[in-house]
Amino acid sequence: MAGVAECPSCGEGEELRGEPCEGDIRVTCLSCGAQWMRGAPRCAGCGGQDIVERPQSMTRHSRGTQLSIIGWREVSLCRTCDAEVLETSIAQNTPVPGDYVSNCLYGPGERPSTGPAPRPAPTATPAPRPVAQPDPAAAKPARGPARSAGPPAQPRAARSRPRPAAPSVVPTVRQAIAGFLAEASGEVDHTAMLVLGTHLGSHERLGVPDEPDAADSLAAWCDGHWGDRNSAAAQRALGTILRAIDFWGARGRLASDPAAKLRRGGG
Repeated sequence: MAGVAECPSCGEGEELRGEPCEGDIRVTCLSCGAQWMRGAPRCAGCGGQDIVERPQSMTRHSRGTQLSIIGWREVSLCRTCDAEVLETSIAQNTPVPGDYVSNCLYGPGERPSTGPAPRPAPTATPAPRPVAQPDPAAAKPARGPARSAGPPAQPRAARSRPRPAAPSVVPTVRQAIAGFLAEASGEVDHTAMLVLGTHLGSHERLGVPDEPDAADSLAAWCDGHWGDRNSAAAQRALGTILRAIDFWGARGRLASDPAAKLRRGGG
């Protein structure tokens, strides 16, 4: 949220508006209505900075009333204003429900409009005019036997076109790192994750580690940053990076293993 050039709720990067607020800049997304402080992450409800990002399912009604998950996104939650939902998500290790609106992003009194648009009232159809019936006496005699009318033509069934699936939201590197640190158990090297985010580009999408030469590039970068892999600092840093990559891979965020060369110990 701090210094983010895109909306943390919907990913909008253009329709943003900033205004001064208590010595900082409050940014408003004109697309979904989310608000955040540019200088530091603050809750839109209480103004606090104790904020955690959790994965949230994105759903839509694919057929009738059937609700389908079409992707995932990282949503910011306040430990005070969103305490109940946040505690349930962490305790059960489950994503935030797709219909939950974050108090951290929208505040307790503001909600984005998600309901269906009202349907227009039906217009009155004028009654058909009566059709004049022909005079039987003036009708000409039919030539030859009368042909029986066949069954009425059946209207062709309208072909239903499949609706294109909405694209899943791929989190940024910063959002993916925040999600890993929020759920990681045990000791983690926050400094290693910070420099990894800077190396990959905090605002780039997490698909960067899936590039063809990602395994060679990551191994070379680690060797340049931690020359002696046997030192305690290097072991702690590389162990945290491997755990983060496994975390993202288990959630379907990575299509390949960019840490393959690190696991083999290759330089």
